[in-house]
Amino acid sequence: MPLLRSNPLAPRTFLSGTLGALVAALLVMVAMVLLGEYTKTRGRLLLTFLVLAPFRLSAIPPSALIWRGRLLPVAWTGLVASGAGFVLVATGIWVTPDADAYWKTTAIVSILAASTFQASWLLLLTPVRGFACLLLWAVMGVSLLAALLSVAGIIGEIRPAAYWWVVFLLVLAGVVGSLALLAVALRSKTGAIAED
Repeated sequence: MPLLRSNPLAPRTFLSGTLGALVAALLVMVAMVLLGEYTKTRGRLLLTFLVLAPFRLSAIPPSALIWRGRLLPVAWTGLVASGAGFVLVATGIWVTPDADAYWKTTAIVSILAASTFQASWLLLLTPVRGFACLLLWAVMGVSLLAALLSVAGIIGEIRPAAYWWVVFLLVLAGVVGSLALLAVALRSKTGAIAED
């Protein structure tokens, strides 16, 4: 059952938070220009708001799945990963831990947030049929493989450039496939509207 629109997990709440973070970052920049000085605290504040915006943005598709009451495990994983990713990065900005394990964990959680963002976004395009359905699962598979290889590369400290080129090409294929799926979904919607 869909959640109420006034629910704090509604997609528009996360969109408002994203816009609010960007406005706050702009205000910090304006303050730095007007005061004529850059301090470490203002720099950290600016960076925190600039990091908050994409993490809030990455929570919009999972929150839309929750709002629709669909695929809740993927949706909740996306929300938790987005929140945890922001907390870890923000802590790193303000506390600047030196531990390599801390930054590896932060990178892995951020990859999980990005992966669940894409998966949730793709799953919102349903219902899909025929070629679009095959493309959806191919893109999901390629993206999952890219995420798993990235995490394995971070944990195993894999350094060869060839490995990371493969990961890059998989990510690129996932992005291109996602855009192709969006085009197919938009085309089928406009076709359905034209038939009505």
